[in-house]
Amino acid sequence: MVHVSSDAIFSGTDVHYDETALPDPVTPYGACKAAAETAVRLLHPASIVARTSLIIGDGASAHERLAHELAAGTREGALFTDDIRCPVHVADLAAALWELALTDATGVFHLAGHDAISRHELGVLIARRDGIDPSRLPLGRRADTGLPGALDVRLDSRASQRRLGTRLRGAMEFLGQPPSAHG
Repeated sequence: MVHVSSDAIFSGTDVHYDETALPDPVTPYGACKAAAETAVRLLHPASIVARTSLIIGDGASAHERLAHELAAGTREGALFTDDIRCPVHVADLAAALWELALTDATGVFHLAGHDAISRHELGVLIARRDGIDPSRLPLGRRADTGLPGALDVRLDSRASQRRLGTRLRGAMEFLGQPPSAHG
């Protein structure tokens, strides 16, 4: 059994979270995900809990649609410069989940990209890839909004990556920006 969880189970207090980190959610969604992890591990000890971050695709993910709508002015809001995550490409995530499902592995795996970037930086990468002027993306600080949730959660996937044949690319790579450009 492979249970897919989320980086929302973390408060951001520690910023960097490896597979041994214990959940400390600050939102109802994060609490539900943490409870689900506990239930799965209790009821099926030989299961896999796969924690992931923002899932990006080839134009159809919620984050990609949001960037397009904000740039077009068809949606209100902003992309936050202080909300940091480690996005993963949907194809990499699917391949890693499939790989795990076919093994006898158990325990917690982190399946996220290695680039820790803000939601605004992610939007800029999406805009550039899709031929949209990044300056059209409204930006803001989530800390100024009072919205609940962790600001900076970086899933450390290095231990999981060592156990996988599937390579989890960083957002800079899969959105077409050479890794050396983000330095």
